[in-house]
Amino acid sequence: MKKLSVLVFFYFICISNNLWAQKGDCNGYFAYKAGTKLEMTVYNKKDKPTTILKYEVLKNTSTADGADIVYNNESYDAKNRLINKSEFTAKCQGTQFQTEVRNLSSEMMPQSADIQVNITGDKLIYPHKLSAGQALPNANVDIKSTMQGMTISSVNTQITNRKVEGFETVETPAGKFECVKISYSYYSKLTLGKIEGTAVEYLAKGVGMVKSESFDKKGQKISTQLLTKLN
Repeated sequence: MKKLSVLVFFYFICISNNLWAQKGDCNGYFAYKAGTKLEMTVYNKKDKPTTILKYEVLKNTSTADGADIVYNNESYDAKNRLINKSEFTAKCQGTQFQTEVRNLSSEMMPQSADIQVNITGDKLIYPHKLSAGQALPNANVDIKSTMQGMTISSVNTQITNRKVEGFETVETPAGKFECVKISYSYYSKLTLGKIEGTAVEYLAKGVGMVKSESFDKKGQKISTQLLTKLN
């Protein structure tokens, strides 16, 4: 189960080609307008739904060089039972968007109010202007789960070889989207082992992630995420 958990590890709330037309308007590959709601469905390697991820842009606050964007994040299991609820902030800054690497897998998010999950490390960076063949900055992230001050699990993940593969049209239950395709490699060191593989993600302007797929080191698909609702 942990293997699937880490491979579902990456949902980068993707909220452009151009600089914003006005302060607070990121105008990029990310949901940034207050009130925007998105729902992602996570499928396992047999295409069976396992997790529902719901996001809402709560607030977009203009800053001197862009905007701070606050998101609400809720995770549900396949029976629509709430697993976790939290808020986090991303930034439009200068010519790029910065966001935390969020662990949104049901097995690795807190299952109890007594369990705390702390995510530290690098921000993922998405320049507003992307082009085929462009290399993107790597990231290193640590996730630690604790209960009453005692560590019960930890994961360190290195995200490398991030590259813009090109642009494609992607169709999901939420509609048809023109997307940028980004690939990357991951290496995760767990409390009881390690895993590695590759992944691809498809991002649409003003929306964010529309689709992602994770593969093991042999190239076998492990999981898929699809945008299933957009309001």
